[in-house]
Amino acid sequence: MTESPKSASSPVLFTADIESSGQPVRGAWQWCVGSGHASLALRRDWQEQLAQARTAVGFRHVRFHGILDDSLGTLVGQNDQSLYSFFNIDRIFDFLLSIGMKPVVELSFMPRTLSSGDGIVFRYRSNVTPPRDCHPWGTLIQRLVAHLVSRRR
Repeated sequence: MTESPKSASSPVLFTADIESSGQPVRGAWQWCVGSGHASLALRRDWQEQLAQARTAVGFRHVRFHGILDDSLGTLVGQNDQSLYSFFNIDRIFDFLLSIGMKPVVELSFMPRTLSSGDGIVFRYRSNVTPPRDCHPWGTLIQRLVAHLVSRRR
């Protein structure tokens, strides 16, 4: 299966060989700690505790959900326009890198402006419905990936 989002910028190609036998992933989670919602990573107390866990236990990665959730303001619909902001994601990822950790990126929860319904979960009321239209969803993912790749340079 191959999908390439259509965009004026250079496309990002995603490929999965569903016929291959695959390879075992050994120890992928050995040095990973799970967290809650991504917006927690903006809190100073969370950052202090994660830095302490990094030092004391040696965690190298952290996994949390909700980087596309409305609470981070990654995508906002205003006057029929899509406004993208990776500011809060950058703040979180920069902090992680500053303490020698890396994020395990989870593309969970749907920005309300792209959602196909009102299905929500948890106290922070995250939307769990699929996208209403896959093209804007693909554009969001393409922009996020392009942004993150450009920051690595």
